[in-house]
Amino acid sequence: MLLAVISLAACAAAALPSAYEYSERYRSVYGQDLIPEKIPENRGGSVSVNAAGKEELTELYGVGETIAEMILAERQKNGPYYYPEDLEAVRGIGPATLLKFRSMIDLSLDESGE
Repeated sequence: MLLAVISLAACAAAALPSAYEYSERYRSVYGQDLIPEKIPENRGGSVSVNAAGKEELTELYGVGETIAEMILAERQKNGPYYYPEDLEAVRGIGPATLLKFRSMIDLSLDESGE
């Protein structure tokens, strides 16, 4: 009996993902496990989403001109972004897209205090 329990525990441990594999995953608010694609390391400095213009916002990985314009419109309508997840209010930015550029953004307010 004890041997069966030990055998079962060993099988269960082998089925668990390694710590490295698990750290590469992101659980979305919808309960999905997302694995981000590799992001280029030479991605420049931080982009202040509360002060940046359209050209600067397009430097974010996965953000084109259309989504950059929507980020600006959402910022104009509802004020500054305080948390990275606030950007998910922009149509076209979901958990997977946010994960791609999360480390590239700066949420500090611009000089005018907006």
